Amino acid sequence: MRILVPVFFKAPLGGLHSHVYAQARAITQEGWHCTILCKPGPFAQQCRDGGFHVIEDDFKDLSASAAYVAQSHKFDIVHAHPFASREVGQGIAKILNIPIMITIHGKYTDSLEEGCEDYGRIYCVSPGVRDHLVKEGVRDLHKILIYPNAVNHEVFHGGASKRSDRVKTIRSSFQGSISESDRIIVFACRMGPDKKFILRCVMNSWKNQAKRKLDSWQWLVAGDGPAKAQLELAANELNERVGRKCIQFLGWQSEDDLNTLYQSADLVVAPGRSALDCLGCSRPVIAIGSKGYIGLIDEDNWYKGSYSNFGGVGEKEYTAGQLFKDINSIIYDDVRLADLGNFGKKQIYNFYDQKYWDGWLINQYREVFARHKKAFV
Repeated sequence: MRILVPVFFKAPLGGLHSHVYAQARAITQEGWHCTILCKPGPFAQQCRDGGFHVIEDDFKDLSASAAYVAQSHKFDIVHAHPFASREVGQGIAKILNIPIMITIHGKYTDSLEEGCEDYGRIYCVSPGVRDHLVKEGVRDLHKILIYPNAVNHEVFHGGASKRSDRVKTIRSSFQGSISESDRIIVFACRMGPDKKFILRCVMNSWKNQAKRKLDSWQWLVAGDGPAKAQLELAANELNERVGRKCIQFLGWQSEDDLNTLYQSADLVVAPGRSALDCLGCSRPVIAIGSKGYIGLIDEDNWYKGSYSNFGGVGEKEYTAGQLFKDINSIIYDDVRLADLGNFGKKQIYNFYDQKYWDGWLINQYREVFARHKKAFV
């Protein structure tokens, strides 16, 4: 089977890209052919390096793009992602008379309330995203299914159980003056304008750390984006106040490097897919997304996080200083940190195993293709 995956984005890399890459990998592992339609840049190259066929497009003339792709290539299914890529995907599917599916990742409808009849399936990455579509008037509810971000256990897995071994690993992997008595906090997030709420909460936590002159909290920051300069200014203020460099900016990290980073942390602050990957590494997580603050993922908060895609939907209910308070409540409790890491790992295996969801997706393609073919017999 030949699957076309159009995906439009503004940031060069991020959680959306990881989701699409995992989707493409599942398709090719089945022995099928996957084509990614996307803008030129690092993601296009990453897909080529992964063995996927790539069509580059600037998404400036959507009708012309749809006509060109449909005339130049043959596909059996379009699996689109939102906005410009959804519009191009719809055009291609209509020209080729093939089924189209779409995945919705956040709190928007992307005009589905006006044209949901075009889609064989509408996938949502969490129940909260699904409920938002329903609230906004998207019909054909039987088509709306949950297809979440998932964790590849071959990449993200638990590391050393002893804290001393974890600290030794991080000291050898990343440059910096980390001592055995330091508490290591990893913050993983794309630093774009849509992540403003997350970044503001983190910077507020740094201010509280500076006020208390806590120099033993060592932050390792993974990610990049236009808001990085603002974060760096806040980091400099903290470093000057405590008289020590407490924050290191690592930039974009490969999945293997992220795995090492997550494994070595005492605690991770992350949204969405990053939160899931951290839990897959047996590390405790404070989840905070662009649409809401979830807090420490424990037995009470797990379903709240899962429902909202770990902060991707919801309301921005947040008390100033809450992130600092949550970190401080657990960062020195090694027993509780270990228990939460084990709890998170178990939940990931039960609900977010990549192999399970890969098989599920492949069966979805078979069903949608068969139903479409039968309709035109």
